[in-house]
Amino acid sequence: MKTIINIDGGLGRCLTAIPALLKFGKNNPDDDWYVMIPGWDFMFWGIEELQQRTFNPETKGMFENYYWDADRVIAPEPYKLPAFYRNEISLAEAFDELINETTDHSDLPDMTLELTIDEMLNAKSFINQAIQGVSGEGCGTTGCGPQKPIENHKKVIVYQPFGSTATHSELGIYDRSMRSISHVFANEIAKALSKDYIVINMNGPLTGFDSVVNFSQDPDLRTWAAIIQQADYFIGCDSCGQHIANAVGTPASVVVAGTHEVNISYPEKFHIIKNDAKYYPNPMRVSMMNSTLADKLNQKRGVFTEEEQKSHIKEIIRRIEGGKKVTDAVTVKAKKEKKSEKGFS
Repeated sequence: MKTIINIDGGLGRCLTAIPALLKFGKNNPDDDWYVMIPGWDFMFWGIEELQQRTFNPETKGMFENYYWDADRVIAPEPYKLPAFYRNEISLAEAFDELINETTDHSDLPDMTLELTIDEMLNAKSFINQAIQGVSGEGCGTTGCGPQKPIENHKKVIVYQPFGSTATHSELGIYDRSMRSISHVFANEIAKALSKDYIVINMNGPLTGFDSVVNFSQDPDLRTWAAIIQQADYFIGCDSCGQHIANAVGTPASVVVAGTHEVNISYPEKFHIIKNDAKYYPNPMRVSMMNSTLADKLNQKRGVFTEEEQKSHIKEIIRRIEGGKKVTDAVTVKAKKEKKSEKGFS
């Protein structure tokens, strides 16, 4: 049987389909099957079971050579699955239910990304740029010159406070969907952590965020995955960075507001930051009108008091420090220790 599986949406959503696709291949060894992903197929490179089966459907000839003689086309839409919009299952489990026609997720494999040695070395170079820039060793607006390996340095944090739906406004960076961290809270996190850590900004240049490290040349997404893999910690929102962190095994803190942590994040693995405001389920891709109304009702979930911000930052620092007790809410001296090179054992 020839099967085409269409996966659409943003990068994070597509990454969460990986476990279900691996399970499909294992359960259907005799099928001739292919995965079509507009724009993100390159992130599946290196995964042995998927690389040769994954394509961009916008490539010339895809329809005639793959779709035309297919026996079935599976087009899973997790957001329209009742168990998903009732916040009972994750995106990965929703893809499993729709692709593999099962509610038994006990055999669902972990999400994975396979990175090359070249990508890891390139990421190491970017991290060294960040370290030398913070230490005043010559990273300017045009980048850094040749770097020497740095043995002892502060811990490296990758920071993605804003998702793709965030926009610039007179009040700062604002996200109507509440998927991003509020501008005020995001800036407080950046300023507090930059005192003792190297905070690498994944969002591109941010006005007013002077304490974070911005690369003069933005890494491609596979290099970002390698940077996150080698970082000590990740902090972000409902966007692709947290999914990458999960795939490469980097611990993380994730702020949620307009979406639910069970659906879009990894509460069994990550530190989830949220307030006590009621969550109103958001029927994205089911009803745009009701989705917009849910966004309005969830506005309060993105607001944190000054005391709440300090408390959450204190907990982030405690987790970065490996669970040690932290006495100051905003400042802790990071140990200067040689970081083991993740991925180069």
